[in-house]
Amino acid sequence: MNNYIKSELRRSLFSKKAMISFIIAFIALIIPLYLFCYIGGISFIGLHFDAVDVFARIRSTSEGALLVVIFPLLASIIFSDSYTVEKESGFTKFIYSRMSVKSYVWIKVISNAISSMVVGIMASGTMFIFLICILGIRTTDGLVVDGPFSSIYYSNKLLYGIIMVLITGICYAVISELSLGISAWIKNRYLVLIIPFFGYILCGTLIEELGINRVFNFNFSQVYALNIIVTTTHEILYPLMLLLIGIGLFYLGVVKREKDM
Repeated sequence: MNNYIKSELRRSLFSKKAMISFIIAFIALIIPLYLFCYIGGISFIGLHFDAVDVFARIRSTSEGALLVVIFPLLASIIFSDSYTVEKESGFTKFIYSRMSVKSYVWIKVISNAISSMVVGIMASGTMFIFLICILGIRTTDGLVVDGPFSSIYYSNKLLYGIIMVLITGICYAVISELSLGISAWIKNRYLVLIIPFFGYILCGTLIEELGINRVFNFNFSQVYALNIIVTTTHEILYPLMLLLIGIGLFYLGVVKREKDM
């Protein structure tokens, strides 16, 4: 079982899809960084912003910030369709002859979450380290931070920056698990990748306009962005809820399929 987990992690982390996801995510951070420097001016940014400030802007709120929009797709393409591919090829029958369905489910859940989280952290972490090398970390006056963990920003900016990187990885893992869960119920691998993305967009647009988010905030982009209207409790519990839904969907779907065979 341990060997199979290692094999799955190697297969997912060193795949072309993981590399593509990393490159696109990094480019999605470079574009708003370029626009931020072009509009604000490098000298102005150097005076009023440090690495943490700039990173906070380019990942979600700056002009041209793309990662906050496309990260659900980037998270899903890494490994979330692996069950669908293995089911179509008949590989699952081979696996089930060597381990139980439950063991297979947990290995798939763990490897999918870890691989997506690692790619998300690596892309954002690389940009954050680059910004630290260029701008450093110091007390500045260019950014006012509220929302979850905002007190940490004012007491330990480096730790706040690390939290932003980790939140990115967690959001990747959550979306990838939702995609994996859907894959146990839908045979079309492209729908597996697209449905969570459209759900993500829907929760930030139509659901927002209907006022439903005032009752319970389904807007996951605000969790990713550490938005001011999101409480620390919601920042923790909402991703956990979605993660459990994704895992539950996958477990129930796989078990149901095998019983129907």
